Amino acid sequence: MPTRAARDRRNAVTLQAILAVIAASTLVMAIASCAAMADTSGVADNGLMLIVSAYAWLCFCLLRHGFFRLSTSLTVIGGLILMGMSYHAYGLRAQSGLQITQLLPLLCSGLFLGRAAAWWTALANAAALAIGAHTDLQLATDSLQASDALANLLLAGMNFLVLATILDRLILSSQRAINRSEELNELCLELRHQVEEKERAYERLLQTQKMETIGRLSTGIAHDFNAILSVILGHATSVGRRGGSIDAVLPGIRQAARSGATLTRRLLSFSRPHVREISTFDLAQAIDEVRPLILPMFPRGIEVSLDTSACGLLIRADRDELVLALLNIASNACDAMPHGGRFVLSVQADGDHAFLRLEDSGIGMAPEVLARLFEPFFTTKPKDQGTGIGMATVHRFVTDHGGEIHADSAPGQGTRIRIRLPLAKSGCDYEHASADEAGARITRPRSDLGDREHAPAASVEPAIIGCRVIGS
Repeated sequence: MPTRAARDRRNAVTLQAILAVIAASTLVMAIASCAAMADTSGVADNGLMLIVSAYAWLCFCLLRHGFFRLSTSLTVIGGLILMGMSYHAYGLRAQSGLQITQLLPLLCSGLFLGRAAAWWTALANAAALAIGAHTDLQLATDSLQASDALANLLLAGMNFLVLATILDRLILSSQRAINRSEELNELCLELRHQVEEKERAYERLLQTQKMETIGRLSTGIAHDFNAILSVILGHATSVGRRGGSIDAVLPGIRQAARSGATLTRRLLSFSRPHVREISTFDLAQAIDEVRPLILPMFPRGIEVSLDTSACGLLIRADRDELVLALLNIASNACDAMPHGGRFVLSVQADGDHAFLRLEDSGIGMAPEVLARLFEPFFTTKPKDQGTGIGMATVHRFVTDHGGEIHADSAPGQGTRIRIRLPLAKSGCDYEHASADEAGARITRPRSDLGDREHAPAASVEPAIIGCRVIGS
């Protein structure tokens, strides 16, 4: 039924059922009466029942075409007209037992049309009762019957008045509850829109943080490519200078080129717009694969120790968000050690969780700064050096994946961050690294690099191919 208001659509179903019952029952009664009629004495009554049935079908059709209030109004008016005709023909006393059924117009108007319609219907009921009482007075043969007619009028009027008052209070309470429900629905929709907007804003902040981190990586990445090119150049020139075989230097050139390709692939993968993709992977292996991004962030005066010996710790998380979280922590650690120091990242098992330990020997944080560490947009860095969303991003990554994060720091005593991530349940799909990625990791101790831009090719090659990270 094309009724616009949601409340009217709900009431239309009930009214349809009422009209269908009235139309069908009066039609069946009229047909049965005509079949059993032996003379013409009941023609008028049968005709009235057919008119009532046709009128009910008319209201039903209007209701089906979406004219809810018109159909309801016609139904109430028709019921009041029938009530008035009945009271006029038989009087009030003769129909005292039918007053319950004659409440139908009052109930329909109150429940379907509102409080004002209920009181107007109550007034029309009072007029119909007055018509019935007038008929009783005309039929009265003595003063006792006349007084009974007045008593019946007063009693029926009080009954209708009490019912109308109760109905008015119920409608008022119902309208308040419905209005409150509609307000709550609107608030829920608004809240949903706010949550969606917050998620979109978070995605934009995540991408902004990635771009900021890539900016921090650019210097180290440039040094790495310079070293890779030095390796390739050293191998290529050694053939002509030393008279060696080309086949002997091709493996070294191939390995250096593969390292550069892996570094580029990791950087491009990290920088692209991100849609959260949950997968199951080995935490230690994922950290191994991100070494080429973590190591360039630290200058040569900082000793970097990455311990990923605890293999087989499968977690279910977003891999790119893990990378961003680690890079954010590493970036903060680097900023906290302007004069050199030590950065440690280790992975180990902790019951049904994977345990990440990240420590630096930097300047540390005061208690009031530590208390606001994960607060969005809070930063102690200069305006052009920090956005304040790095550690908030880390905190959200950990909590969204069901983990825990704790930080401990004091001025002059460095910072220690502990992250616990739940291990993946058995049966999850395990994401394996490709052979090229596993065989082309770039790892090195930052304290042993020296000035790579001016290093000869022969001395740079081991730093790229045959290196290790302290503690790994």
